Amino acid sequence: MKLQLDCKEVSRLLSEMQDREVPAAEQARLRLHLVVCETCRTVEEQMAFIRRAMRRLGQDRDPPAPD
Repeated sequence: MKLQLDCKEVSRLLSEMQDREVPAAEQARLRLHLVVCETCRTVEEQMAFIRRAMRRLGQDRDPPAPD
C-alpha cells in the first residue's frame, strides 16, 4: 500500500465517507494529503457545505397539513 494518495483517490474517499466508515489507515492517508493539498481541502469544505445545506433543507420543510 502506498503512503500518499493522489487527488483522484482523495476525491473518491471523501465521497465514500458519506456512505460508509473508512478504515483508520485510509483516514490517516487522507488527512496527510489534505495537509498538503489546498485543492482537496477546498473540495472537502464544499462537500461539507453541501451536506449541511441538505440537512437544513430537510429540517426547514413544513410538516404536511392534516386533511
